[in-house]
Amino acid sequence: MVLSIEEIKSFTKQIISTKEKTYYNNIVKLVNELIIPSTNDQVPQLVDDLENEKRLRFLTVSLFQIFKKLFQRNELVLLKKNLSTQNQNEPLIKFINWCRNMYNVFKLKLLAIISDLRIETSWALDALDLYLQLIELESEHFAKGPFFPNKTLQNLIISLWKSDVDDHELDPITGQSQNFILLEFINKYYKPYADIQYYTQSELNKLFDTFTETADGSNNTDGNNSMSEPQLSRKNNIAKWLTLMNHDQHCCGGLNTDNENKFEFEVFVSEPPNCVNNVSQFKSLVEKNWLFQLNQELSFNQYKSILLILHRRVIPLLHTPTKLMDFLTDSYNLSQVSPNDKSVGVIPILALNGLFQLMQHSNLEYPNFYSKLYQLLTPDLMHVKYRPRFFRLMELFLSSTHLSVHLVASFIKKLARLSLNAPPAAVVTIIPFIYNLLKKHPNCMIMIHNPKYISSPFLTDEERLELKQNIDSYKDPFDINSTDPENTNAFESSLWELATLMDHYHPNVATLAKIFKQPFRKLHYNMEDFLDWSYDSLVNAELSRNLKILPTLEFETFDQILNEHEFGTTTDSTTTYLKNIAW
Repeated sequence: MVLSIEEIKSFTKQIISTKEKTYYNNIVKLVNELIIPSTNDQVPQLVDDLENEKRLRFLTVSLFQIFKKLFQRNELVLLKKNLSTQNQNEPLIKFINWCRNMYNVFKLKLLAIISDLRIETSWALDALDLYLQLIELESEHFAKGPFFPNKTLQNLIISLWKSDVDDHELDPITGQSQNFILLEFINKYYKPYADIQYYTQSELNKLFDTFTETADGSNNTDGNNSMSEPQLSRKNNIAKWLTLMNHDQHCCGGLNTDNENKFEFEVFVSEPPNCVNNVSQFKSLVEKNWLFQLNQELSFNQYKSILLILHRRVIPLLHTPTKLMDFLTDSYNLSQVSPNDKSVGVIPILALNGLFQLMQHSNLEYPNFYSKLYQLLTPDLMHVKYRPRFFRLMELFLSSTHLSVHLVASFIKKLARLSLNAPPAAVVTIIPFIYNLLKKHPNCMIMIHNPKYISSPFLTDEERLELKQNIDSYKDPFDINSTDPENTNAFESSLWELATLMDHYHPNVATLAKIFKQPFRKLHYNMEDFLDWSYDSLVNAELSRNLKILPTLEFETFDQILNEHEFGTTTDSTTTYLKNIAW
C-alpha cells in the first residue's frame, strides 16, 4: 500500500516528537516506501506524475529529519561507556546497530536517486543536498576530534560518476559533462569548500587505482551492498573530470595561503583534519589524478578542451609540472605523426601555451623548437579560431634580438606568402605583425629596401645595365617547402607580397598595407588591436562607420518603376501596372 503524504507526516511526527521505541518500526515502512526506479524501468510511472514526485520528495526529506533526530539522540553512535558494559547494554547496542543499518539503507537509497535517475528532476537535487547534510552530521557525531567522513563522500563520487542523463550528458563541442546533478555538486559544494575539494581529490585518487573496465558503477540499491569494494564507472569519466576541474576556483589545499585568484574558501564540516591545509599534498593528489586522466582515451574535443585550459587551470595546480612534458611534446609533434589528418593541425597550436609555460618556469628544453614553430605556419592556420592565441605566443617567441636574422626573415616571408590567400581578418593581423618584426630586427629591412634593385640618378651606365639585368633576371629564391627556417633563402628574397596587398579588394587591408610605402616612424603596433578581427567585426565596422560625405550616385533616386502621369494612377499606391497588359 502506498503511503499518503498525511500518513508520512504522521509517522514522522510520532518518531521525532517522542522517544517511544514502538514508533521506530515505522522507519522500516518509510524506508521501504522510498522506491527507486531501476535503470530499465525509466521513471515515467514515478517521476512524470507530479503528485507522486511531490510525495517522494516529501518522504525523502521526512526520512532525513528522522535520522537527524536520531543523531541528536545519539542513537546512531556506539558510545565507549556502552561498549565497556556490553553485557548490560546488549539490548541498547542491538538497537543502535539496527538504527545504523536503517541509516545505511537510507544513504544507499539517496545514492540510487542520484545515480539512477535518467532525467533532470528536483528529487535528485534534494537527494544530493540531504546526502551532503548527512556528511556534515557524521563529522559532528561520529568522532569527537577533527573528522571528515571520506568514505561517505567516496560513495557519493561513485554515484555522481555513474549518473547519466542520456542525450543531455555530453557537450558536443567541449566533450565535457552537462550532468545537472554533477554541476550542482560542483557549484554548490566543490568550489566554495576547501575540505570538499581536498577529500574529493583524495577519494578520486583511490578510486582511479581500482578503475574498472566496465561502464557500470558498483553500487546497487537493494541495501545488501556495503560498498566495501567501490569501483568507478569508465563511461563519461573524462567528461565528468573535465567538468570538475575546468574552473579557476581551486583552493590548492590551503586555507591560510594567499590565493592568486582571491577566492575566500570555507570548510563544510565544523572541524576538518589539518591535512586540508596541506598545499603540497593537495597538489600531489591533483597531479596524480590529472596524469591518470591524460593516459585515458580522449576524444578530439576533449583533447582540445584539456589543451585550452592546461596552462591556466592545470599546470599551476600540479606539484611537479614537468610530468606533463611527454604529453605536451607528443601533442606538439602530432601533426608530424599524422601529416595527412588535417583535423589534428589545431592540436600543436593549442599545445604551444602549455609547452611555453614549462619552458619558461621549469627550464624545459625542446630541440628544434623554432623549426617546429615555423612548420605550424600553414594556410589552415589562417582560418582557425585559435589564430589570435598562436600570434600572441609567436610574437613573444620572436621578440628576442639574439635570434638569427635568417630565422626571423623566414617567418616574415612565410607570413607574407600566406597573406595572399588568407581571409581579410587574418591579413589585418599579419601586416602589423610583420611591421613589428621589421622594427625589432632592422637587418631584415633589406627585404623591402634592397639597394641592389633600386634605381638612382647617380648610377653610371654600367650600373644601370647591371640593375636592369638584376631586375629582369630576378626570381624569388624563397623555398616555401623547406621545413628549416635557417635554410629557406628568405633573407635573399623580397616582400613583394606586401606590394600586392596594397591592391587588396578590402579597403581596410589595402590601406593598412600602404604603411610599408611610408617612413617607419611608428615604434610598433599594439597587436591586441588587430588579433581578434573577423569577417563579422570587419562588416560591422563598415556598417557602423559614420560617413562625412555621402557617396555620389550616378542616377536620381526614385520610388517606382514607371511614370504615373503617363499610364494613369493606380488604386494601389505602391504598384504601377503596365499598359495594355491583362493582369
